[in-house]
Amino acid sequence: MFNNLNEAIKTAKKECKNPYAQTYLQAIPEAIEMFGTDGFDVQLLYALSNMNTWKGESAKNTKTIIKAYLKSKKRM
Repeated sequence: MFNNLNEAIKTAKKECKNPYAQTYLQAIPEAIEMFGTDGFDVQLLYALSNMNTWKGESAKNTKTIIKAYLKSKKRM
């Protein structure tokens, strides 16, 4: 699942045009450095909440992977 999550994040960074989602995605390394996995999870949650206007098959697959990860961590 983690490889899929990395690919999903890369896809979101490349294709999602929402500037707020991009801000949260770009801040993931700093969040991990400061807060560990909790910071990573929170950044993903915030990014996901701003991906609601991103549509298409790629968007659907990416959001499904992120949601599954967050549910597995009980962040949703």
